[in-house]
Amino acid sequence: MHASALAPKVLVIDDSATVCLFMASALEKAGYQVIIATDGREGLMKALQERPDCLVLDVVLPGVSGFDVCRQLRARDPLRRLPIIMVSVKDTPLDQNWGLGQGADRYLPKPFSEETLVQLVGEVLSERFRPPWTQRIAVVNPPSPSREEPSLTLNKLIPHRSEDANLMSSSNPLSRSVVISDKQARRLYAAIDGQKNVEELCMVIHLDVKQAPKVLQLLLDQQLIHLYGPGRRLTE
Repeated sequence: MHASALAPKVLVIDDSATVCLFMASALEKAGYQVIIATDGREGLMKALQERPDCLVLDVVLPGVSGFDVCRQLRARDPLRRLPIIMVSVKDTPLDQNWGLGQGADRYLPKPFSEETLVQLVGEVLSERFRPPWTQRIAVVNPPSPSREEPSLTLNKLIPHRSEDANLMSSSNPLSRSVVISDKQARRLYAAIDGQKNVEELCMVIHLDVKQAPKVLQLLLDQQLIHLYGPGRRLTE
């Protein structure tokens, strides 16, 4: 099946030719255009040249790792919001949380089925083509806090790590997870990227938004995060 020139474009970066062909076949059958790169450096170049709508990225790559690719893309304005699905045989909770902490939108353990891959690509693309979170927040007048809707405003706030810059530049942010005893709080903390709001982070880590206030309070009590409203306004 040949994809339409108007179909969403997916860039696949994996050093295994077999895996690349597997993913390309599945995505092309689903109607996507597919571009392939077999190492991180080539992948970065093609991402800049081709401007894909979605990236499927292996963690272990020759030269530039998948984590490095993810961080570099998140630092570039044209590709900052590119949906990234990270794939890897490393599937422990620590690996998954670390991958999400580098900026990935989803983490897909290998091996996976064609159906799972296609479904996940469809999910992140549907999220991408919604208005950016900054626009979604800006057009809504935040309601006054009330007992009836305590989480309506909370879900639109953007968490930032209190020591995000130092942790990201010096070591794995999860090195501090030893002090976060609650599993859900640890996963949420690892997924914080300074761009996603509470509701979006809950979607990424599959956390019920009703549990978000309790989890956020644990992180706030330990002074690990700050919450920001529209315009980077610090909230209490």
